[in-house]
Amino acid sequence: MIVPMSKVTVFTTRADQRRSLKLLRDIGVLHVSTGVCDTEEMAALLDERERLTRAMTALEQGGEAPKEEGPAGDAEADTIVEEILSFEESIESARGDIDRVEREIARLEPWGDFSPLKLAELEPAGVRLRLYQVSPDRAGELESLRTIEIERTKSVVRVCAVLFPDDSEPETLEAFPIPDESLSQLLERRTRTERVIEEAKSGIAARKAHLPLLRDRTALIDEQIEFTAVDNELEGDETIAWISGFAPQAESDRLRNSADENGWGIVLRKPSEGDHVPTKVQNPRPIGIIQPVFDMLGTVPGYRELDISFFFLLFFTLFFAMIIGDGGYGVILLALGLWATAKSRKKGGPGPGIVLLLVLSVATVVWGALTGNWFGYEGFARLPFLRDLVIPGIYTHSAVSPKNIQFFCFVIGTVHLSIARGWGVLRNLRQAPRIRALSELGMLSMVLGLYYLVLQLVLDPTLYPMPGYAVYMIGGGFISVLLFSNQEAGQNVFIGALKGLGGIITIALNSISAFSDIISYIRLYAVGLASFAIAQSFNDMAAGIGAGGGIGSAVAAAVVLLLGHTLNLAMGALSVVVHGVRLNMLEFSGHLGMEWTGEAYAPFRKEQTA
Repeated sequence: MIVPMSKVTVFTTRADQRRSLKLLRDIGVLHVSTGVCDTEEMAALLDERERLTRAMTALEQGGEAPKEEGPAGDAEADTIVEEILSFEESIESARGDIDRVEREIARLEPWGDFSPLKLAELEPAGVRLRLYQVSPDRAGELESLRTIEIERTKSVVRVCAVLFPDDSEPETLEAFPIPDESLSQLLERRTRTERVIEEAKSGIAARKAHLPLLRDRTALIDEQIEFTAVDNELEGDETIAWISGFAPQAESDRLRNSADENGWGIVLRKPSEGDHVPTKVQNPRPIGIIQPVFDMLGTVPGYRELDISFFFLLFFTLFFAMIIGDGGYGVILLALGLWATAKSRKKGGPGPGIVLLLVLSVATVVWGALTGNWFGYEGFARLPFLRDLVIPGIYTHSAVSPKNIQFFCFVIGTVHLSIARGWGVLRNLRQAPRIRALSELGMLSMVLGLYYLVLQLVLDPTLYPMPGYAVYMIGGGFISVLLFSNQEAGQNVFIGALKGLGGIITIALNSISAFSDIISYIRLYAVGLASFAIAQSFNDMAAGIGAGGGIGSAVAAAVVLLLGHTLNLAMGALSVVVHGVRLNMLEFSGHLGMEWTGEAYAPFRKEQTA
């Protein structure tokens, strides 16, 4: 459920504002929306936060600390950060130097190793040595010079020309620039620079034991950043200051008591329609296990929207089982979940993510058992115990299974969307104008009527003929949406109906959308079928390899099975995110009218927790 919130305004004296903010932070229930804070204090804190982040990134990406490295001492975080960033700057500078040196080495390597200094020493004696690099078709322009050919290829000719005082350089050719360093000097310079990088990396690795210190410092800076941002939100004059935010209604008494103890003024009231209220979703633990999925997606329902956690968990579990579709894969996931559960006992027991994995894996095992799909191999499904669990109508290896599972997908889709529309009816009955509930009832009627149309068009019309009453359900539902979807409180019913007639094209498009939404649930069958086909393909491939006999063939077949089924399971997990989540977040939520525009409740306190 979405926890009811109160809008809270706390008044204090200007002289006591910072102490009051610290006390509010200790209470830890007031959500304050902060804007841009351009103060010098904030700029300094953000700069330090950025430096800490860079230093921690360097430590985390660096090599292992030396084995003889002892525990971290009492070094100051600022000193450690300064040293690490200094090493980072050395590495960055050295890498830039290496890039320049390597470009120069690549330029000089065709000429070999020579001393630019000795070439320069010949100049006072009247001997000039010039290097020329030309294409073969222009080599004739060098015939008038005394030259020593260095290299000749199909694309280039390199020569060294010896010029005396009376000789002039060719005007049509540009001499190869003489470097400041020889090739051997450049190679030595690269080696020295690489050594600088390695020493800097070692210096960073030697400070890895200080990573917890920097993390603690970062947490402290984050608290100071938040405190400064909240402090910037205070309003008032020279005497009085106040701040507004939101807190759960259940915390009202606690806030009042704190106000009495600290001499604050406090006002608690119901949020108005224009307030951007944060959302706190709180569910019983059996339902709350779905929260990690919402956290992964970064989606939060609006305060005035609905909490779909229960239905999301219910249908997501079913979608997961059908998309993965393989009882063998479910056993693997269950084993991972049990292993994670055992590992988590030292930390107070499994978290919601692990429990969710257990639920999803069990559902997958059940679906695999009912459909007889175990690693895509029919031999497993024929085993005595597993054979008794199969439902013949949806047996994966039978010819009748595809149509029956498609039918089941459309039933799921219709039920899913009907729940959304039925929920919409109940919600509209609780708010003005209640007559708008007839619009949601009309959409519910259309969804149920369109279900029969989908069966007739997509499946066999002889097996699923469309009943006559379905046409009336669709037509009557459309008229109901047309007449009542634009009704507003205090408005004449006929004016609302005329507005609906004016939006007939939009309503017609929404009707078509409802039809396509039901069809979209066939993706559960399609993705599951693809996973089954891939599993069978790898099984056949491994069988072909293993047919050759011998240990080598057996090992190769086992590798193919391991890699193939691992890849298939990974692709199935990705499909769950793409398809299983979509059906809840788009189709179902769309029929509920949800926009997911909420802001997560994040109270002002020392340790931010979800």
